[in-house]
Amino acid sequence: MSVLDIATRPDAKTVQLVFASPPCTGHSRPVMRALVTSFRACELCIHSTARAGRLLCDSPAVRLTGQPEALEVARAATGSCGPNARHLDMPGWR
Repeated sequence: MSVLDIATRPDAKTVQLVFASPPCTGHSRPVMRALVTSFRACELCIHSTARAGRLLCDSPAVRLTGQPEALEVARAATGSCGPNARHLDMPGWR
């Protein structure tokens, strides 16, 4: 029997609607990565490289320094790529 069936019964004098949030499932599930992260552009960029489980920036501007740098450093306001991801390049753009 659905809520609509209960509300349309001839002997129903009043109908009380109760809205409840879905049960919390976060505590029993493993932590899932967010779909969008603060460095999503870097995750998609061909200049990113993984070392020791971390993504590093290896853009042409960073190569001038000699080694890849942390995304936090590269995307900082004074970083080589900046907050707007100046050197972003994705395979789909080629």
